[in-house]
Amino acid sequence: MDNEKKKRERGEGGLFTIKGSANWYIKVDGKRIATGTPIKAVAIKKLQERMGRVSLGIQSPEELRKLRYEQVRDSLLAEYRNGKQRGHSLVTKADGTETIWGLNHLDKFFAGRSVVQITTDLLREFVALRKKQGASHGTVNRNMGLLRRMLHLARKEDKLQRIPHFPMLEESAPRNGFVNDNQFKKLLVALPVRLRPFVLFLYTTGCRTGEAKQITWEQVHLDERVIRLAGTQTKNATPRTLPLVDMLVTMLRKQKKKKGLLFPVGNFRKAWTSACIKAGLGTRVKGKENGNYGTYDGLIPHDLRRSAVRNMIRVGVSQTVAMSISGHKTIAVFQRYDITDERDRQAAMTRVGSSLGQVLPAHLLKAAKSA
Repeated sequence: MDNEKKKRERGEGGLFTIKGSANWYIKVDGKRIATGTPIKAVAIKKLQERMGRVSLGIQSPEELRKLRYEQVRDSLLAEYRNGKQRGHSLVTKADGTETIWGLNHLDKFFAGRSVVQITTDLLREFVALRKKQGASHGTVNRNMGLLRRMLHLARKEDKLQRIPHFPMLEESAPRNGFVNDNQFKKLLVALPVRLRPFVLFLYTTGCRTGEAKQITWEQVHLDERVIRLAGTQTKNATPRTLPLVDMLVTMLRKQKKKKGLLFPVGNFRKAWTSACIKAGLGTRVKGKENGNYGTYDGLIPHDLRRSAVRNMIRVGVSQTVAMSISGHKTIAVFQRYDITDERDRQAAMTRVGSSLGQVLPAHLLKAAKSA
């Protein structure tokens, strides 16, 4: 019994040869791996290295090379589907597959690549390509942020050991673009009829574009004049009720089809920029960027959200109520919209002066007016 060969425990590793091959093979955790060498000492060293990585939870180079971009991409989509990631919304394409806005640029560039090929140098190539396509620094950073989430998730799941440095671009200061009622009226007239209810909804509720695109007719209650968003549709996972202005209710009542998506607008970038240019709210410089469309500078859809917040505050809606409609969770983020301008400050002083005039003695008021 003492001379009998002790059965090797799982995980201890093994070294053996195969008939017809001069090279040695190793086996660890039930996986057979070719060493590519007929020299036993070299094969033993490879076995020890392999066992050392297993004991430390480090994947072998062979396994890392098998991990592809598509796998980490699908893992991220699954996280969003299960509600474990926030910041983007899943979008169902015409073919029934799901994606995230901005993911298509990553798909085109990184498709078929092994994750270990995603180095800082390759990321710089991606950045250069996106800039050449006319994408802003902020847009490029959002693309890169999605990829970085994928890799962090892969590392969390022990599929990846290290994440490369991401060369993020410096972004310009936060926009403070707004549109007033007169400007908005010009924009609404310039827009295609199919986009008018959608844009009016954004301007009056401050709803995020990605949230609005997910709304279905089942969530619309025209008699109550509200739309109810589910937590799965909102950026911060909090359901909320959005009141509708009379003009929008009238527009929606007139629509014949009341099934499926409420705003099936798709990609409306070109229609938007054309309308803004026509309304005097933007300019376009022709060029090869953006599929020979050129570059656009002017009002963007997110400016409608900023404008909606400012409008609500101006007409006396409390900050708490305005935040419950727009979907802001924190006052700090809400206040980043910088909703005051010169007109607001002047109006404030007019109200202060009016209030003061009610309590000051008449002779002081007379003296102030004659000064």
